[in-house]
Amino acid sequence: MRPAARHVPVEPAAPLAAVGARDATGAAAEPIPPRLLAVLASGDAAGHGTRMAEALHQRIPELMAAPDLLPETAASCTANVTEIVRVLTGRLPVESVEVSDPARDYVLSLVHRRLPLAVLLRGYRVGQNHLWREFAVLLRDAAGDDPSATVALATIENLLFEYVDHLSDQLVTIYQDELERWVRSPASVRRDTVLEILAGEDVDVGVASRRAGYELRGRHLAVVATLDTPDDGQVLASAVLGLVGALGAGDTLLVPVGRTTLWAWIGLGEWTDDEALERAEAHVPPAGVRLCAGHPGVGLDGFRSGHEEARLTADLVAVEDPSCRKVASYRTIELLSLLIADLERSRRFVLRQLGPLADPGAGTAGLRETTLAFLEHGGSHTAAARAKHLHKNTVYTRVRRAERLLGRPVVVGDAALQDALRLAVALPDRLLPGPR
Repeated sequence: MRPAARHVPVEPAAPLAAVGARDATGAAAEPIPPRLLAVLASGDAAGHGTRMAEALHQRIPELMAAPDLLPETAASCTANVTEIVRVLTGRLPVESVEVSDPARDYVLSLVHRRLPLAVLLRGYRVGQNHLWREFAVLLRDAAGDDPSATVALATIENLLFEYVDHLSDQLVTIYQDELERWVRSPASVRRDTVLEILAGEDVDVGVASRRAGYELRGRHLAVVATLDTPDDGQVLASAVLGLVGALGAGDTLLVPVGRTTLWAWIGLGEWTDDEALERAEAHVPPAGVRLCAGHPGVGLDGFRSGHEEARLTADLVAVEDPSCRKVASYRTIELLSLLIADLERSRRFVLRQLGPLADPGAGTAGLRETTLAFLEHGGSHTAAARAKHLHKNTVYTRVRRAERLLGRPVVVGDAALQDALRLAVALPDRLLPGPR
């Protein structure tokens, strides 16, 4: 169990609050007027934290390359925003601030992902600047031309700098302590072995199997398990082991990747590939967990290719069907993944095929979904109605309206139209034009 954060609130709250802050000359910072403090204190910490996290992932290349880390980044940012507001409102002196539990967990996650300390420290500086700009907009909207807003912004800038400067030593200590512990742990050895294999390095399969504690020469089903919100890891591990039980498998390799993602490889027995995938696809994981699987594969090549496919599936499912309750396999999205390998060309293809039917409005979205169901069910209005829970006449009407927008009939066997519809239905935000 992690130690509880030792926050020391000041009671009663210091009025007008620039607790401990100093300006560039070392003089005490000007207090923030109460009405402007109220604006900051009433803000949405989670909203600030989410936007800050998105800014970090857009600005820092190492984070940009780790999109699955975003929920953990947001949790850490939100916790820091909450503490900063406590400092600004005088409820907590800067010198009493300690790294919060979500922020500490984030440091550990960076260590386990082999991301350098510089990424962590840069993240705090980028976050500091981002939050100052958001606070500036709030205060200027509230104060207008009142010069008190300018004074308040100077105080906030000093306090943010002092907050980050105060935490930096703690962050460095946490990072270095965890790095020293982690590099000696069996979990680190397993993870390093897996990363070497996935990177295509020349490894001795026997030695690698012993280091990973998993037989790499066998036949595997690669799985990526994800959560939208950070967890202690047990939920993901239990979900994967539930799938292992459904497959009647035994040998399993689990590699946690932060607190929202788990990579897994399941050793398959006598099931054929199709049988294994059918059993996997029928399995229902716990609520809130997404399980995505690649094609079964053999040896190191199958280990790598299955994992790549599972990750591609996880990326697409997160956009196409974020509430997916069954195990999603690569074979169900393989064509879609190939079609969007080049997003710009895919976008042109969709717009060329659909024309006015590609309009992003809600009305055309219903026409696209119903027309796609009509094509996927062999041109049967009845079967499409059953699949979409509509009346048969509604399907007929929508298909006719789609034909008018397309300027041509909707014909079963028109593969280009069906593929364009599937792309537009699955990924409207990526492939359709913005709202008009």
